[in-house]
Amino acid sequence: MVKLIDVARKAGVSVATASLVMNSRPGVNKQTRVRVLKAAKELGYSPNNRARGLALRKTNTIGLVVTDIENPFFGSIIRYIDEYTREVGYNLILSISNDDIDLEDQIIATFIGERVDGVIIIPTLFHRTDMSCFHQLEKHGIPYVFSTSFYPGVKCDCIMSDLKEGSYDLTLCLLGLGKRVIYMLVSYDRDAIPSKLRIEGCRKAFEENGLCFNEDWIIECRKTDFQNGYFRTREIVKEKKPDAVIAINDILALGAKKALKELGFRIPEDIAVAGYDDVIFSSISEIPLTTVRQPLPEICRKTVEVLMKRIRRRKSSMHFHMITPELVIRRSTEVCQGVTAHD
Repeated sequence: MVKLIDVARKAGVSVATASLVMNSRPGVNKQTRVRVLKAAKELGYSPNNRARGLALRKTNTIGLVVTDIENPFFGSIIRYIDEYTREVGYNLILSISNDDIDLEDQIIATFIGERVDGVIIIPTLFHRTDMSCFHQLEKHGIPYVFSTSFYPGVKCDCIMSDLKEGSYDLTLCLLGLGKRVIYMLVSYDRDAIPSKLRIEGCRKAFEENGLCFNEDWIIECRKTDFQNGYFRTREIVKEKKPDAVIAINDILALGAKKALKELGFRIPEDIAVAGYDDVIFSSISEIPLTTVRQPLPEICRKTVEVLMKRIRRRKSSMHFHMITPELVIRRSTEVCQGVTAHD
């Protein structure tokens, strides 16, 4: 294994000078710098950044835990956060929790063992009672932030879109179209924040219009994927035909749309369908899907910015950064008065 002393000998400089060059530090003239870099290249020298980082108590790495990578919504989150962390000189370590709280605990423990400089957490779709993993992060002085959702009871920065407001706007739109029986596909744990806030937004729209929201219209799905959207929709429409089916994400809604079409329902004439997130498949499907767009570039950039402030020990109070979502109306519902559908 080539060591720094080998590079110094080949370049005819001291180890201290070679170290300055390899660490991009000032104090070395251009000719010497070129000579050292050339020697390093010829010898195949690679600096041990991890060892150097550990010695400095800094690894220039960020841990990111997401719940799912099959849903393109989370794929976009990974892409944006990776881009923004690289912009500020950090590398990303990615792990997937698969909506499993125990696995999320294990991932966070691994991040602590890797001595990451900070952690970004996309919470699971389940309510959490054991907060010890976050206490461990705090104990080891590793800052962390929540993104797109949060766990109640954890004092931590959170950057997300207003899920309640987005669901409220969507439901209000459907009510304006005369839809009165609206089924809502949610996660198995309806008390988890991603489902809870969307349900609250839907209920609020009904109440403000003096209408009764039937709790039986909340349909729990074991997983929030295409298959569950498809099979759960086939089950529920056998009992009663709703005016609309909405879902907490687009993938569930696309599954619902497929089921309704196979059962012979016209969309949106017989049953309207809408989702949440505005993933790429929503706009390019045969019947483009009405949805609520979460501004992911803004959410992810703000997530990285807030974490960087924590890493740099800039003192400030904890904040919820709520970013406004956007209702995107397409042909799976109808065009609301005064609003143009996005084809």
